[in-house]
Amino acid sequence: MTRRLLLLIITASLTLSCASRRLATQNCTDVPSAGSAVTCSVPGYDDRDYDMVIPTQYNKEVAAPLIIAIHGGGGNRKAALSGTCPEGKIDDAQCLHKMANQRGYVVVSPDGNPAKMLNLRTWNAGGGTGDWRCTSGIACEENADDVSYFDALIDDVTSRVNIDENRIFVTGLSNGGAMSFRLACELPRIRGAAPIGGAMQLTTSSECKPAQPPPMLYIHGTTDPCWQYQGGESQCPVGQEGKKHVSAQRTIDEWKALANCQPDPLVTDGWKDSMTDDDIMTQLQQFQGCSAEFTHLQIIGGGHTWPNGHAYLGETTIGPVSRDWGNEVLLDFFDRHR
Repeated sequence: MTRRLLLLIITASLTLSCASRRLATQNCTDVPSAGSAVTCSVPGYDDRDYDMVIPTQYNKEVAAPLIIAIHGGGGNRKAALSGTCPEGKIDDAQCLHKMANQRGYVVVSPDGNPAKMLNLRTWNAGGGTGDWRCTSGIACEENADDVSYFDALIDDVTSRVNIDENRIFVTGLSNGGAMSFRLACELPRIRGAAPIGGAMQLTTSSECKPAQPPPMLYIHGTTDPCWQYQGGESQCPVGQEGKKHVSAQRTIDEWKALANCQPDPLVTDGWKDSMTDDDIMTQLQQFQGCSAEFTHLQIIGGGHTWPNGHAYLGETTIGPVSRDWGNEVLLDFFDRHR
């Protein structure tokens, strides 16, 4: 591990450990109450807990939709939620869990596979053959069966809360985005995915063969230095020098084929460009004739960041944050498939 990488990891960890950026939770109960936030364990998985936030209007007699927010490589369950918040402040009304709860969603953020230092965790999203990057870290290197983990996670959540099995969605940034793709490929319980800043690394080492491709909202910044839009070696100090990520375009082409979409999307430039004084704008690409919705949001000038989320490191390291739109776009997508 390089000195620069170690310093960046420590800086990010200290930033995310601030009290204002950590969800306060209670110990898990068999039946969490409406409006509560709890930390629960997944049976059979030591040190792989999850946080769950229950909407205030939750009624155990009515099945609620579920969003699973998946942290990036080197993150953890706390970072998964704070990263979706402007300035990383966990009580901001624009955080994913806050906005989702307002719409009746239960939100869960789980812990990935632990490393040997700090609280740095990763997911096995695939890759690792030839010159392709193993995504990510110890989870990929040791071929952790994270698909089975998510299956067990959903089992535990549904044993405690009345969840609508037809409305289970995943989203995540970077390694969490790549893991969202893998779950869309391999776990039929997932009914929609919104990966951000990560692509389908899985197909460099195995096939993506869902029985029915779920609806997909794929978001990626064109100036992302950590998972470059055009693919290739990461420009962030994250190890595995010389190893490559797949490109966003490769992933778009693969998902388009899986969902039997027509070749060319409907394109809208300057979509939701509310911040006209910056150099960032979004191109909306809506693919037609698909077996399930496939939409790509290309954030022109955007970095390795959550839209309207937390700039967890400096712009010179991870690129800029788009402030034109945020979690409402993800929730509108999930709402369309409720």
